[in-house]
Amino acid sequence: MRHVRALMLGVALIALVIACGGYVALSEIRAPAAAAGDPVEFIIEPGESTADIATRLRAEGLIRQPALFTLLARTQDLDDKLQTGRYVLSPTMTMSQILIALQSSRIEETQVTIPEGLRIEEVAAILEQAGIVSAEAFLAAARDGDRFRDEYFLLASLPDGASLEGYLFPDTYRLPQQAEPDSVVRIMLDRFTEQYGTIERDVQVPGVNVHQLVTMASIVQRETALVDEMPMIAGVFWNRLKPESASLVSGGTLGSDATVQYALGYSDAESTWWRKSLTQDDIQVESSYNTRVEPGLPPGPIAAPGLAAISAAAKPDDDSGYLFFVADCARDGSHNFATTFEEFQQYEATWLACQ
Repeated sequence: MRHVRALMLGVALIALVIACGGYVALSEIRAPAAAAGDPVEFIIEPGESTADIATRLRAEGLIRQPALFTLLARTQDLDDKLQTGRYVLSPTMTMSQILIALQSSRIEETQVTIPEGLRIEEVAAILEQAGIVSAEAFLAAARDGDRFRDEYFLLASLPDGASLEGYLFPDTYRLPQQAEPDSVVRIMLDRFTEQYGTIERDVQVPGVNVHQLVTMASIVQRETALVDEMPMIAGVFWNRLKPESASLVSGGTLGSDATVQYALGYSDAESTWWRKSLTQDDIQVESSYNTRVEPGLPPGPIAAPGLAAISAAAKPDDDSGYLFFVADCARDGSHNFATTFEEFQQYEATWLACQ
């Protein structure tokens, strides 16, 4: 009889423990991770398991018990129904609410391609046309580089009051419809940081900071049609900035038409930010970006360079000592390179004759 009572007591204790555990688990399922908190953008990547998702939900402060979240998903037969995509979740949501959201509340996204060599105004127009963000709102964010400086160490050399021209990396993105402009800027800055990191240890130009390098890369991007010529074009421009070249190249001027185009801005007559032909008055425009007149680099980038242009600016082909280049009559984007002004004049005469 004593054994029976002991057995019954044991069963009762086990039942109590199970009941208490179930109550605690149910309470955890019904309770949000926090009583208050800002919304969090959460992305489920292709191939992620429920356990992986649960671990990242805890890291974002959206749930407290990943194992319980995983168990809840499995008991509801949702283990393979959490859809890949971008979501906005809140720490005030319960586990059940999060599970429901991850099945059907994806943010609608649009794939958009930002080509290399565009000004931020052109980037803004593409984003607005795709329905991602208004051009005005995007430009307000992109022109305020100071707002993002503390978040990105690569912006340390960005001058006070400068825009993010040149730092919003050109690429193909999947972006949410009606996105916050700051969010879009950060996505593009993240990509810039990622790509710049691939060449950061290979910079071969002494004494330049990130801002100067990106500025040069943007000029190379606009001046060069062929990727394999980019290191040579970069070599020409870096060579022109060397003190020993000053007497040969109008006092250390780059002489880049692309910077003049940038200084001139939008052309109503040609409906473009990049004028195809420049007049004598154009190349005398008063601007710190006019490298036909002002020596040295302009104050900042003139467009968004791609990785090839950034790499060329970091590792120029300057051993040949080229100081000039002229478009080739083949009209395939290639150039002829010269070390002397006389040689340059010969190439220029050939180019003008084939127009």
